[in-house]
Parts: sequence; structure tokens; C-alpha cells
Amino acid sequence: RLTAIAMKSLAYLLVASSAFAAFVPTPQAILQEVDEFLHPNRQLEIHHGYYDEQSGRHRKLCVLHPLGEGQFDDDNFQQAHRECGQGGIIRLPDANYTIGNPLTTHLNDAVLDVHGWISFSTDIDNWVAKRVPLGFQNLAIGWNIVGEDYVLDGHGTGGIFGNGQAWYNWAKNESNKYGRPMSFSITNSTNVSILNWSVVQPQFWASIVVNSTNVLYHNYYVNATNFNPDGWNDTLSWIQNTDGADTYRSRNVTFDGMVFQGGDDCLAFKPNSSSITVRNVTCYGGTGIAFGSIGQYKGVADYIKDVWIEDVKLYPGQHIMQNGVYFKSWMGLELGKPPNGGGGGDGWSENITVKDVYMEQNRRPIALQSDLTYLYDHAHIGRNTGLFNWHGILFENITGTAERNRVVNLDCSKKTPCYDIVFRGVNVKPGKTDDPSINFVCNNVIMDAEEGLQQCHPSNSTRESEPAGTAPTPE
Repeated sequence: RLTAIAMKSLAYLLVASSAFAAFVPTPQAILQEVDEFLHPNRQLEIHHGYYDEQSGRHRKLCVLHPLGEGQFDDDNFQQAHRECGQGGIIRLPDANYTIGNPLTTHLNDAVLDVHGWISFSTDIDNWVAKRVPLGFQNLAIGWNIVGEDYVLDGHGTGGIFGNGQAWYNWAKNESNKYGRPMSFSITNSTNVSILNWSVVQPQFWASIVVNSTNVLYHNYYVNATNFNPDGWNDTLSWIQNTDGADTYRSRNVTFDGMVFQGGDDCLAFKPNSSSITVRNVTCYGGTGIAFGSIGQYKGVADYIKDVWIEDVKLYPGQHIMQNGVYFKSWMGLELGKPPNGGGGGDGWSENITVKDVYMEQNRRPIALQSDLTYLYDHAHIGRNTGLFNWHGILFENITGTAERNRVVNLDCSKKTPCYDIVFRGVNVKPGKTDDPSINFVCNNVIMDAEEGLQQCHPSNSTRESEPAGTAPTPE
């Protein structure tokens, strides 16, 4: 039988053994330490217990340095996210990091802290061969970000450099050319903040929010500029499809402070976008603020609802400003396949407010097209077949100047007329005075005196009535 002293000694021994065992590394840990010693990653610094003043807690910090000119940082970038993408901070303090392949990054309770540029390579064949499909309009994604409770912070000095000129040269005059990747996508994500972030020379759309909820863009900058003199006289065909940001199947997305220069939609709200807020946005060039396109897939009912837009300015940029605020839904017949064909879908809009918008020299200040297709040779067969139900739209305090005669051009479908379209204080001066009969055109719009703009009337005139948006130039 053990004495009390012996039992106490045994207890001390067990405690000491347990404490010692806690400091003895496993064989796997030993192998990892040996490998890290023999093959150190000098580009990635890992700091445990870093105190983050923003959150007021200790977090794991990964500081990534680039390999340098002519080398890709893909692997190190992904390793940094594996190390610190779950609860930590990934910091990119240097001027440039080069990415050569499509990426998918998972972030949870994490911060991506970018002080320089994440640059995408110009190997177009490689990007097209390895394309990551979006699952909408046969489009592709360059960098797909997935997760919850994460922040992208560019500090006003960093973000993405897409090397877009290579893509503009390659895709000139061709809309939605297969394989062009969007710069980044917020996908299947919740509670995301994109702060002080820039996308310069995007390859295609600068960004898209997909299947996500509670996403904030704050102080967001996009610039797509064509520097090839061969394209300087074209309207938009060299930098078409360079949207600033799009939303798709997403809810509660806010754009608060944004500057855009490019050749397509400054902002575009795709199918099943809801609870969208837009404030303090300035757009130079391109095709304005877009609702749609929508109704592209036969038999599919989609919606755009609960959208609040205020304090928007629209100016000419490198090219003319094609649209101010415009709405585009596909014809009611299925003609061809996406991205440039399709149609036959239906759905509805509701609770949309557009107020305090100022524009200059705008080709179509307020426009709606209900028979959209980009297969122009057959466009005439879809006239008045549109099934999408546009209603519940308020325009308030819309001011500025149009480039030509048309100020309002709502071309709704005879099959599905528009209704509950309200105008309060639309004061946009036509840029031309040779055809005042097309200043305010409302085809197939059910409107009463209380909804304002009594001068809006039907018209069969095709003058100044090019299709909305950008697409291949008709032959």
C-alpha cells in the first residue's frame, strides 16, 4: 500500500510528465520545422499574437513580400491565406505582387490588408484555358473570394491592377468575348467590407457580388482607360464590358463613395438583386447606372427590388456617356444563347428610387429597353414580346443636360406594359432642338396625371434610339 508521501510524489511526477509531454513536438511537427529550416519561405513572415488595434485583440499576422519581377506570387499568396485567412490578418506591404492564374480565396473573420497592387499577368491564353466559370452569362472570374466577416482594405494606395490593355486589344469590337475574367468576385459571402479599394485597368467587369449578403463598398475606385491610339476614335468598343461593379442574387449591398471611369456600366444590378443602396457615386464615361440585364433565361422569373440611389453624378469620360439611368430586359422570345443571345424570361421590379442625379451631355438620360438582344440581325422579331414587368420606379430631382434630343425614352413591351412609374422634378435640358417630339417618349406606359411628366407620350420614331448598353457594333 502506498504511503501518503509516495502518493504525493507520484502525483508530482505525473504533473511534471504531462507538462514535459506538452513541450515535446510530434514527429510531424519536427519534420515541418526541419523542412522550414532547410527550405525557408523568405517571402512570408508569420507573427503569432500580433495585437490588432482595429479589433482590439491579438491575431495571427502574415506579412507577404513579392518574389520580384517576372515571378508569380500565386503560391505564396495562397499560403498566406491558408495561414492567416481564418481569424488573422494578411498584409501585403510592398508595391506589386504578380498573379498568373485564377485564384479562390477563403476568408473568415479575416483582414486582407493591401498597400500595393495585386497585378494579374497578361498571358491571355493561360487565363482563358484555366477560366473559372461564374455560372451566369457564360462569364469567368479571375479571383474568387468566399467566406464571412472579412475585410479587404486597400488604404487608398492599393487594390488590383488588371493589366486590362492587353485584354482590350484582344477583345476589341467583341462584346463578352469568351474567357475574359472579372477582376474579383465576392461569392457566397456574408458581412464583407471593401474599403479604400481600387481596381485599375480591369480585364473585364471590375467586380461582382454573387449569392452574398451584407456587403459594403466604401471609397471604391475603378479606372478602365484605353491607351491604344487605334481605338481612340471608337465610341466604347475597346473598353466595353469594363463594369465598375455588378450585383447578382445578392441582398443588402451598399456602395458608399465610388468613382468610376470606364466603358460600360458604372454599376449594374443583375437578376435577384435586392436591398441595394447607392450613395455619393461619380461616373465618367461608359453606360451609366444599369438595372439588368434581366429576363435572359427562358422560363426563369427574376426580380430587382428595394433599390435606393441618391447623389449620383454622371459625366463624359474618355468617351461619351451613353446612358444616365437605364433599364434593360430581354425580349420574350428565346433567340440564341448567352452571353449575347437568350430571352424569354420574366419577373418584376418594385420599390426602386432614383433621386438627386446630375448628368452632363448624356446620350440617353433615362431609358428603358424591353426587347433586348445583342444578335442585331434578328432583333426585329422580338419587338413588343418582352415579359419582364417593370413597375414601382420613382425618379426624383434628375437634372443636367442631354447630348441630343431624347431625355426620357421608356420603350416598354406591349405584351407587358410598364406602370407605377413616377417622375418628380425631371429637369434635363436637351442638347439638340431639331426634334422636340422625341424629348419625352413613353411607349406602353400606363401613367396618370399624378405620376408627373405629362408631356411623355408614345412615339414610333426610331431616331436616336440605339440599343441600350454596349455590344458588338452592327454590320
